[in-house]
Amino acid sequence: MTMHQVMEMMQGLQEAMAASKAEQERIQVYLAASQARNEELCRVTEELRRGLRNHPGIHEMEDRKCFTPPREFSTPFS
Repeated sequence: MTMHQVMEMMQGLQEAMAASKAEQERIQVYLAASQARNEELCRVTEELRRGLRNHPGIHEMEDRKCFTPPREFSTPFS
């Protein structure tokens, strides 16, 4: 392997590393935005739950939420 080939390989690796760092930074920004959206959704969900606790028909809604229809067969191979 010649010195020129080694230099080209090093340059290629440096470019790949720079691209990888840029992608990592983009992912970090996306992650931070996702976490902020998640925190906002959690806050809104908690506000809705507090509001529902004060609603007179909450027990009926909870009963419907917990209802699971029975399975027709006990196993998929029946």
